[in-house]
Amino acid sequence: MNIGILTPSIYMYNTRFRERIFAPGELARHLVAGLLTRGHRVSWFTAPDEETNATLVAGDRMLLDQDLRIRAFQDLKPEVLDAMSLYGTKMYYEMDLVMRAFASAQKGELDVLHVFHSFGYLAHYFADLTHVRTLFTIHDPKPDRSMLEHWMLGRFTTPRFVSISRAQQIGWEDLFISNVYNGIDLREFPFDAQGGDRLVAVGRMVAEKGFDHAISAVEATNGKLTIASWVNDTVKQSEYYTRDIEPHVDGNAIVIDSLLRGSDRLNLYQKAKALLFPIRWEEPFGLVMVESMACGTPVIAYNRGSVSEIVRDGVTGYIIDPEDTERPGKGSWIIKKQGIEGLIEAIGRIREIDRAACRKHVKEHFSVEKMVEGYERVYQKVIESHNH
Repeated sequence: MNIGILTPSIYMYNTRFRERIFAPGELARHLVAGLLTRGHRVSWFTAPDEETNATLVAGDRMLLDQDLRIRAFQDLKPEVLDAMSLYGTKMYYEMDLVMRAFASAQKGELDVLHVFHSFGYLAHYFADLTHVRTLFTIHDPKPDRSMLEHWMLGRFTTPRFVSISRAQQIGWEDLFISNVYNGIDLREFPFDAQGGDRLVAVGRMVAEKGFDHAISAVEATNGKLTIASWVNDTVKQSEYYTRDIEPHVDGNAIVIDSLLRGSDRLNLYQKAKALLFPIRWEEPFGLVMVESMACGTPVIAYNRGSVSEIVRDGVTGYIIDPEDTERPGKGSWIIKKQGIEGLIEAIGRIREIDRAACRKHVKEHFSVEKMVEGYERVYQKVIESHNH
């Protein structure tokens, strides 16, 4: 197949935005490499500094290298002007690269175009206008009615979306054509059979990640916790951080480290007793759970979003009902206590989990190879349905 992969985000540009977290970026790199390995021809519409054997089509580099500004027609605070200029740059870059991708498809150079950029805002208009075979992977949670993305899903109702978990489809099932779980390169996450004594929690420093519940559970067990998170000035000024997190950080029992990369991140996972994931939102996938289990470290997570699809209760960790609210699977887990009390019991029982089983589970369900095979089937399905 001739496959186009479209990732029209300025944050794919590592030369300038290496420190910016853009979760779909690494997944796209694995997907492109995997498709090439399986013999497909891939055109990758992305940043100009990607090292790839695919045919690389880049957006306008001026938008990446220069800080172009919007015209200030009225008095704006400098920080507002900065934000609006960045947003404008992102939109113009996306529009430029989307146009290049659909132009290539219209020339007959692509059998299918895969927008690997969450909701793919601008690409929907091009898809409807050109009738190019197009599919979209959604990486973000379902939007609520107050969000522009909610309007967009109501505007473009042709089934063209691929979810990254079944939970992500709930309420919008008719818009999805398939589900493909994210995958990781197991070679990048070596297995550690022993683990260590510290618990870990990883993610953005926001209330949705539930770090305050992780802290409460660890303190109740006289344990130790390392939180890997990006703490910038905005975070330090947030009410959540100053009220619920900072007072507990003592540099020993409770430690905050930066969002680690490379060997530091691997060491964090490998030497942990468990990953705590007490989320307060409907997480669409939760890649950190897979990364942790690949290293052999089990997961203790609240029953929200995709958790029950990723963690095998009692085999690769423990699933805890966050509260008494009715939700799929409620009450069916090994640990019956809810919320922080459930986390505490799970911490006490975590040595019952076989670390080798965690690794095996990831290999069987969440490898790059499984992800690539999944998308390969979706592409074939889209092409065949379009031909009919």
